[in-house]
Amino acid sequence: MFDFRINKFDFVIIISFFLIVIGCSKRENESNIRDWEDIKREGTLRAIMMQNSTSYFVYRGEDMGCEYEIIKQFAEEHNLQLEIVIAKNFEELIPLLKEGKGDIITYDMPINLKNKILFRYCGPEMISNQVLVQRKDSTRIKELKDIIGETLYAEKSSKYEVRAKNLNSEIGGGITILNSFGGVTTTEAFIDAVANGEIDYAVADNVIAALNKSYYQNLDVSLDIGFDQKSSWLVLKSNSALADSIDAWVVSNNKSKKYLSTLQKYFRMSKWGNEHVSPYKMAISLENGVISPYDHIFQKYAKTIGWDWRLMAAMAYNESQFDSSLVSWAGAKGIMQLMPSTARHFSDEGWDMTNNYQNVAAATRYISSLDKSLKNIEDKEERIKFILASYNSGLGHIFDAIALAEKYGKEPQIWFDNVAEALKLKNLPEYYDDPVCRCGYFKGKETLAYVVKVMELYQFYKQNMPKEE
Repeated sequence: MFDFRINKFDFVIIISFFLIVIGCSKRENESNIRDWEDIKREGTLRAIMMQNSTSYFVYRGEDMGCEYEIIKQFAEEHNLQLEIVIAKNFEELIPLLKEGKGDIITYDMPINLKNKILFRYCGPEMISNQVLVQRKDSTRIKELKDIIGETLYAEKSSKYEVRAKNLNSEIGGGITILNSFGGVTTTEAFIDAVANGEIDYAVADNVIAALNKSYYQNLDVSLDIGFDQKSSWLVLKSNSALADSIDAWVVSNNKSKKYLSTLQKYFRMSKWGNEHVSPYKMAISLENGVISPYDHIFQKYAKTIGWDWRLMAAMAYNESQFDSSLVSWAGAKGIMQLMPSTARHFSDEGWDMTNNYQNVAAATRYISSLDKSLKNIEDKEERIKFILASYNSGLGHIFDAIALAEKYGKEPQIWFDNVAEALKLKNLPEYYDDPVCRCGYFKGKETLAYVVKVMELYQFYKQNMPKEE
């Protein structure tokens, strides 16, 4: 028999040890929490956000996202470096803030009395209402009463799930509410599934729905299913000085051209591309072998990298429709639609990207760089597809897709049906959070379509236009 009795002295020692451990842990958490003066002194602002098309993502090698750009503008105003802290899901946002892993949650957090006890709302105040995301087809619901008997998908523990459950009660039941579909668990992934015909209905707020509608022409997001709700960013209540500074900045800047253009490019500018334009309208003269006014430029620079000039012309059309003044929603410029950082890096002549010669010259050097980075793709014709995908999305996302393809039994040197399928998965947390991925969330629809459209147009040009010798 063992005697588990302890004397009074041993008991005091054990209790003291646990109190020391708890106290150290508490002090460690408290030491991570910084006030506004600490932030300014250290020169960094840590922003907690989610990876999605409204908050934060990487596109063509550049950090993007509406909330990312707005908090970055604030940081730059105060000469602060911005540090991104990624929450894997909505449930992780507040714990990261309470643990001192970040200084502010820059994500639309619903304003409620419960959170006001421990936290302070600040920053841009968004007024949104929740909508039913559905397709413009025979499944479209026009009145809420017709939702009885249907299945709604809503992200777990989110305001969408709460609203779906309340709606079910209001109409007397009959709605099935699910949080997962084939591994899909996030609001944006549900929206993608609706657009692709995999599910019929999802719940989102009108802001996220409007942004995603700019990617999918077949979506209907007009049916309101909730009341107006205010949301804003969140800091600890003890950090009111930071909240005050952000609120003052928003008041001073929310009418500025830079602030308003940030909102416009994410929520109003189309991301659709030109998939409905006939290839017969993509050349000036089939008979005379003229594709565009810039053929001589494509011919000059394509030679420097051993490319067919008609392939560069097909890229240019799909990038800009040969409009040298075009600026995309993401800020890409010129007939080859180069992002500013890419243009600066690859332009020897300067980086006036509305200058057609400079634009094509820089794009050619960029293509050459991508070719070298993808030299492990042994088949040169196959490598072209990887180069096109990298040009459209950024090389990092393609490396992620190659790694995912290899991990999950796909052929990592074949684009269609292999690496392309892996890229498609990078809008799902279980894949973009995979250790083999380094660039996080990505909505690959545009890139997948881009490769197809460029290759199809290139084949059309080859069949109808002579190659310049």
